[in-house]
Parts: sequence; structure tokens; C-alpha cells
Amino acid sequence: MLQISRLFMYPIKSCAGMEVSELTLDAWGAVGDRRFVLADAQGQFLTQRQLPQMQRIQPRWQGDDLQVVCAGHADLLVPAAAGAGECLVQVWKDSVAAQDCGDAAAAWFSTVLGVSCRLLRLPQQRFPAAQQRRVNPKYTEQDHWLSFADGFPLLLVNQSSLDALGQTLGRPLDVIRFRPNVVLSGAQAWQELRWSELHNDDGGTLMCCKPCERCVIPTRHPQTLAREADVLEVLKTQCRIDGKIIFGQNALFRELTVLRRGDTFRSG
Repeated sequence: MLQISRLFMYPIKSCAGMEVSELTLDAWGAVGDRRFVLADAQGQFLTQRQLPQMQRIQPRWQGDDLQVVCAGHADLLVPAAAGAGECLVQVWKDSVAAQDCGDAAAAWFSTVLGVSCRLLRLPQQRFPAAQQRRVNPKYTEQDHWLSFADGFPLLLVNQSSLDALGQTLGRPLDVIRFRPNVVLSGAQAWQELRWSELHNDDGGTLMCCKPCERCVIPTRHPQTLAREADVLEVLKTQCRIDGKIIFGQNALFRELTVLRRGDTFRSG
């Protein structure tokens, strides 16, 4: 039996996450997860891959408002009603409708990151289907919408596999390096590579669609942001499949409206 041991959301894409006791699910994934994104002057989304200092930006929900904290800077409050018109943002190959959060937010993030950028949010009202992101139909027969997440609404990680990496490395690895939404305990290490569907007793299903290919982010220390060569070597030896570093499962969900810490699932 698998059990959810930890849950995370990331209000602003590629900024720090926040641990929560439950995730409410809607048509775009986990409510509050990656509903904001930072974009440069060309409308291209920003990522820790190029700007590791984004990890120092800590967003926290305060009701429907978003508070953003970064050491050495005054806190920023982004009201739920903040907005300065609609625009488009490029997230990988998709051009996505967004709402600009205004000049004050843009000035704050540009100062913190040292890069001219603007904070955008997923529109709070329905918007044309042509401007919404869908999960690649290669992995699903139905339309599944996306927020600003990379490619799937949920990322699952197996705690035992994380522990196995730490044992090989000789020190624990913080799961936040891998930016999961759901951490599952109770499986053997690397068993997630064989997961297809995970079912609960109420008819809900987590559908594992595609192992998660990893970029540079997990090799950086979450606090110092320094690249750690020994972590990269362990990932290469333990997680390389067909020349790619794989860790975790990208997932969809069916007949689920909430995930709670302690929920149980079975593989089948």
C-alpha cells in the first residue's frame, strides 16, 4: 500500500515551493500550483534553469492574495484583483493567455532577479480554448488542461528512491530539489518506474504517464544554489535511462478532487 507522505505546491513557476497538508484539484491541476509565471520582455517564461536565484523567492498564499518574500527585500503582496490587462506568455512551445499583475509586481521581481520581467497569472475567468494549454495528446486520449506547469498537472516522487540516492551519496537529499507535488511512501526503491495507475478506495486514480526527465535544477543545493558534482554523478549512475536522467513520474488524475497527506493508494 502506498501512502502520501508529503504534498507541495509552487504558486509561481520555478520559484520556491510550499509544503501543504492537502491539494485541491481542478481542471488545471492543483489549485494554487503554478498559477503565476514570470516572463521577460519578449513574453518568454523564466526558469531556474537559467536563473537559479528564483529559488530564493518564496511565495505564500494568504487567502486569495499572494505574499512573496525574498531575503533582503521588502515583502510583496499581490492582491487577488491585481491585473493590468491580458497578454500572452510563451511556455515551451505553447502561447498561453495570461493576466499581467501590474507595474509594482514587475518592479519588485525585476529588482530581485536583476532581469527585466513581469509577473503574470493564469486568467481567473474562462478564456478561449485555443489559448489554453493541453497535456500532449500522445499521453492521453482526453483533453487535460494545464496551468503553467511544464507538461503535466502533477509530479509524483517515490520516497524510497530518494532515500536510495541519499544512501549512495552518503548524505540525505532534500526532496525539494526534485519539485514534486506528491511524495509517496510504502514502495520499494525505483518501483515508480513500473507504475501505471494508482487507485484509492473511492474510485480515484493517479495516472502515471511519463517518467520525469531531469534538468540541472536537482544538482543545485537548495540553499546555496551551488552546483554539486557528486549529486550529478549519483543521478547519472542511479537514474540514467537511455541517456536521460529520470526521477519521478508525471501524472494525470481521474475522479479526484483532493489529495491529503495520509491518503492511500494501490498500484494496479
